[in-house]
Amino acid sequence: MVFSISGVKMKNNLVLAPMYRVTDLAFRLLCREQGVSLCYSEMINSEALIRNNLAARRLSQSCKEDRPLAMQVFGSRVESMKKAAELLLEQNSFDFLDLNLGCPSDNVINQGAGSALLKRPKRISEILSAWHDIGFSTMAKIRISPNVLDSIKLAKAIEKAGVSCLAVHARAVKQKNRGLVDFVALKRIKKAVGIPVIGNGGVKDKASFERLVEKSGCDAAMVGTAAIGNPGVFAEILGKKPIPRDEAFLEYLALCEKHGIGYVGRVKQQACRFFQGDRQRVSLFEQAKTIGDVSRIAESY
Repeated sequence: MVFSISGVKMKNNLVLAPMYRVTDLAFRLLCREQGVSLCYSEMINSEALIRNNLAARRLSQSCKEDRPLAMQVFGSRVESMKKAAELLLEQNSFDFLDLNLGCPSDNVINQGAGSALLKRPKRISEILSAWHDIGFSTMAKIRISPNVLDSIKLAKAIEKAGVSCLAVHARAVKQKNRGLVDFVALKRIKKAVGIPVIGNGGVKDKASFERLVEKSGCDAAMVGTAAIGNPGVFAEILGKKPIPRDEAFLEYLALCEKHGIGYVGRVKQQACRFFQGDRQRVSLFEQAKTIGDVSRIAESY
């Protein structure tokens, strides 16, 4: 099963979720090698971006092999969000601008952004309309509300604002990434709009992937937590042989070096995720001082 967004055809209906401090350029490229079609960037702070913050600029780094790509931005001020979008379009190559409406982080919510915007449908429409006026394909990612009728109403408003695709995490904000996935709500939202819908929540293997698509009728399914430290999950879902985690991490390091994106704090975090469960090696990674140390530890095993 394949689907298209604004004429951009996907090779399959597997999507990599946007994940803070996880889905950098090197990780996305690794997941693409394992079969995923559409990838999202990490969420980028609009206010930091327009201040020319180095960390925010790093998060937006891409390359020609990193397509199709949705660049995800969070914020609550219309003018800042519009300016951030314009800066991204000037400096980067990607396919879609995505509005983060689902992040449950207290830090993001306290800025009035992420899932905090779910309570401000008018502001959501204003941001999306401002993006749409730029003339670039837009998307949005939401979480379901306790009352599914509110979610349906919001989904319709988002569609009216001109988005080309909607991603729906079928858990409430308070659930974060835990608990049951509401397939019924997801299916009702899908039926209510005429744009492609990507379902998110609970996909960890081929069986759960097929269950989400079948029960919700969504055009695609998004993989999040299950991909952390395990890009081979996409190959598994596609019925192919996955790359072993140790090999995957060494390739991740090589991609970081190739694209000039690695810095020791990020690389150590990723190393601990790839080798989660190996306490001895994780302890050594935590003590590493340089990327070279991390590489030697990984290769020594």
